[in-house]
Formats: sequence, structure tokens, C-alpha cells
Amino acid sequence: MLALNRRKLPRFRSSALVLVFSMLGSIGLQEQSHAQDLSPTTTVAQLQAGDILLVPLNCYVCNAIEKETGVPYSHSVVVANASKNLENIDVYEAWGTTRKAPLVEIIKRAEKRQHLFHMRPREFIQEAAPTAKSLAAIFKRQFANTVFDDEFLWDNVDERGIEKIYCAEFVVKFINYFLKDPQQPEPMSFGKLKDFWEKYYQQFNLEIPEGKSGASPALIFLSDRFVKIGTFIPETTETLELP
Repeated sequence: MLALNRRKLPRFRSSALVLVFSMLGSIGLQEQSHAQDLSPTTTVAQLQAGDILLVPLNCYVCNAIEKETGVPYSHSVVVANASKNLENIDVYEAWGTTRKAPLVEIIKRAEKRQHLFHMRPREFIQEAAPTAKSLAAIFKRQFANTVFDDEFLWDNVDERGIEKIYCAEFVVKFINYFLKDPQQPEPMSFGKLKDFWEKYYQQFNLEIPEGKSGASPALIFLSDRFVKIGTFIPETTETLELP
């Protein structure tokens, strides 16, 4: 799978089957595979607009990515609004297309017995965080219904010139609209599962994008621009049904 050529960083994916793929920095991350066990926990009441949730997913590609990178997250979303009620919180994500979705749906989609991880841009702690209204305005103007990028290439477009975007790329570009010091993409490299990715990219008649720029849940998890708040454990998840 791919790893970023940097002190700490990576990237990610999801295919026509909406599989999700992630990249990770080329440092020893065994301890971070246990991040959910070692981190403090956070709840619904601590979520605020502009926060990021990293999501563990259960699919063939997702599982391979998480095993390879040592980071148990293969998807990422941006919290759209705050509320004391889990049912009232939405998120923005790239999943098939860029869209607004209920947080409950994301939780139900996550791998069983695994929790989401709660991150917050450091600038949103040091200064005022964006409001739900400002997030909605940027999403509508810049990202709504953007085509999903199965090739996981930064600044990719389809044959009509319409931008294609994958989940971590979307999260980074979306949050960057509100940061004075934007998060930059990182060069990717593909390591242990090179044969797997060669076969994957053959369906697009592409070579593995070695050294090309990208982003991933692991990039967010490792970046100094984002603060680790803790493992997100909503109290009422088990009693909720999908909308």
C-alpha cells in the first residue's frame, strides 16, 4: 500500500464498489495501531463544527490498508454541526460523491467493535472555529456533488474537466479553506502491497502513482496541524437505527 515519504504521513482510496484506501507515513507506527486503546475518550457533547472524525471501515481494500499502515482508519469526515443529540449531527464526506450525511450512518458503517477517532484542527483551538453556517457555505460553493476519484490522484479531473476527489483529499482541501497554515499533500510511495496496487491500477490503465501528492486519514492523524482529542464513543450508538 502507499506510504508517504516524510517523517510522518500517508494517503487513501475507495473504488467503484466504494472501497476505501489510505496511505501512511514511512515511520514505525505499531504503537499507533493501538491508538484507540491508549487515547482518552470523547463523546457527542464534545464535537464541534469543523472537527474531523477518522473512521475504520470493513472492506477488502480497507482491511488491507489498515493492516499495512498500522493506522486503523481508512475513511475521514468533517463534522457539520454540534448538538447534544447524536441523531441531530451531520458530517460532510466524499463517499461515492461529496455529500452531507448523518453521523449515525457513519457510525453504523464503521467496522464492528471499532470506534471513530476525534481530531480537531489546532487553529480551531487557538482561534475561533468555523460555524456550521460557514462550513455549509464553502461546501455548497466548492465541493457539493463532486465526482469521487477512484484513482486517488490529487487534483484529478474526469473527461469533462470536472474535479474528482477522494475522502481524505476532500477533508484536507475543505478544512484548508479555514486554516491560515494549510495542510499540504505529501509524496506517496507504495510498499508492502505493491502487487495488490499494481493490479488495482491496471483497471484504470495507470501505473502506481509513486511519488505523487496525496492525503489520507493517517496524514491527518500524524500532522501537527491537527490535535488528537481522543477515541469517539457515542453513548447511544447501540440503540440507534439508520435513518
